[in-house]
Amino acid sequence: MATRVLLLTQWFDPEPTFKGIVFARELVRQGFEVEVLTGFPNYPGGKVYPGYRIKLLQREVIDGVQVTRVPLYPNHDQSAIKRVLNYASFAASSLFYGLFMARRPDVIYAYHPPLTVGITASLLRLLRRVPVVYDIQDMWPDTLRATGMVNNARALGAVAAVCQWVYRRVDHIAVLSPGFKRLLLERGVPDTKVEVIYNWADEVALASPQGHPPASFPGPEKFRILFAGNMGKAQALDAVLDAAALLQARNARVCFVLLGGGVEVSRLKQRATDLQLHNVTFLSPVPMSEVGALLNAAEALLVHLRKDPLFEITIPSKTQAYMAVGKPLLMAVDGDAAGLVAQSGGGVVVESENANALADAAEALAAMPPDALAAMGHQAQRYYREQLALKVGVARFGAIFTRLANHRSEIVMKRLFDIALASLALLLLGLPLLFLTWQVRRKLGSPAFFRQTRPGLHGRPFNMVKFRTMTDARGVDGQLLPDADRLTPFGRFLRASSLDELPELWNVLKGDMSLVGPRPLLMDYLPLYSAEQSRRHEVRPGITGWAQVNGRNALSWDEKFKLDVWYVDHWSLWLDIKILWLTVRKVLVRDGISAAGEATMPRFVGSRTGDKQ
Repeated sequence: MATRVLLLTQWFDPEPTFKGIVFARELVRQGFEVEVLTGFPNYPGGKVYPGYRIKLLQREVIDGVQVTRVPLYPNHDQSAIKRVLNYASFAASSLFYGLFMARRPDVIYAYHPPLTVGITASLLRLLRRVPVVYDIQDMWPDTLRATGMVNNARALGAVAAVCQWVYRRVDHIAVLSPGFKRLLLERGVPDTKVEVIYNWADEVALASPQGHPPASFPGPEKFRILFAGNMGKAQALDAVLDAAALLQARNARVCFVLLGGGVEVSRLKQRATDLQLHNVTFLSPVPMSEVGALLNAAEALLVHLRKDPLFEITIPSKTQAYMAVGKPLLMAVDGDAAGLVAQSGGGVVVESENANALADAAEALAAMPPDALAAMGHQAQRYYREQLALKVGVARFGAIFTRLANHRSEIVMKRLFDIALASLALLLLGLPLLFLTWQVRRKLGSPAFFRQTRPGLHGRPFNMVKFRTMTDARGVDGQLLPDADRLTPFGRFLRASSLDELPELWNVLKGDMSLVGPRPLLMDYLPLYSAEQSRRHEVRPGITGWAQVNGRNALSWDEKFKLDVWYVDHWSLWLDIKILWLTVRKVLVRDGISAAGEATMPRFVGSRTGDKQ
């Protein structure tokens, strides 16, 4: 049966988007069943597109893909309050539909930005137990800060905190560049949770371009370097005008063609006029279907971004489009985008915002023989087809979807296995449990059971129940005596035989615990864990676990936590069965009951603050 994928995205065709109908259609072609959950199209103008009107629900089929649209507040102006309303309204309506109306998917794909989509996806994961793949196209809050969209430090801090909350709860994260991954790893996201999947280009539009270059497009006597896309502050195109001035002074045959719109266009045109530049041509934006004809008419294609740490880890989408058409690239960008082009052999890389270097590189390209330029373009195109193409990227997403869907099936099987075995154990051990309860009360006093709040799945607290093994003996100061003084011979027997753990079978039936998993420790330890150690809470805690059969309390805390995280990354039903079998052997030989020199196990005080190793 085909894996069902719910694509949760606020932006979808006919709106401009990286992961729209092209993505959904290719997933269907590769064998997935897809439903898109999106809003009514209004981006980027903030007005609902012709042919649509906002209502409670609209379903349509686009190119064989089921698209469900839910209401939102349409707005994309500069008002922060209205923008928040736009994001929040879609988050609320998509959450309601996802909880109460959507057919249960096998996996959810969530497109970021905005962050509110990640919040909705995380809540759906929590409440419907569906794994989530989170596709990060903008690194928040970094992008908000770099673009000036949000400048308030407290607001940026709140966004960062919510991002961390989402990262912890989704199952897998896809990012568009190695730099994005490095940044997430620095922020504590596990390496195994993040995968780089490069964006692809609009291959259909580029493969069959419509129209022709306008009359104002420079002739073939010039070496035409084309920039296509938004002209904003991030593109820092003043450096291109400065390079054009240098080239004009050298009487070079290079000219720049700047195609597109943006907030900087008027100012850039005026500056080009002031500099009396005759080797710069501005062209108005054209539909994507006509961009290909202009790209093919140029001899080389330009990418330029402002110097900024954020842009060093960003790969502008035009990079893939340029490579797809098979033209040499002139990359005036620092970081990952430049590395991608250098690796492909399909272009020349220069420092960002360096007019001299840009002019020199442009002149060097113009001096190359036509066959050398063609070979460079073929290199770029081949790299795109092998590494970046639509079918390649979607196949990588598909592999993640399939793995998570299968993993979810294993989770269901694990839960059924827990219920069946715990029920059978309680049934068979009913009389022995009653006898032990009577013995604990007789030897240690009432109550027979020890209850304590412990962290469960994702750190959520639950009440764990065990047989008591210690008395409540206190010193003259009224404080409990050390464990060694309160642990009676009968209590030692219960611990050594692991009989004190048997009441936890009730926690297994309730769903607080599993038969196998990392042991639930104290709530006090939660803020002491490193980001890697806290991953032990990504699965339900267990009565026994991988650490218990590999040393138990004889291990240091760091050793135990490494074994717990290894289990999180490798668990399967067969591994659980192996651990249960090894547990029986460990219990029979009573191995690793206590830490050396301790009655039980010393307190964990944090890896960075001198805990017992």
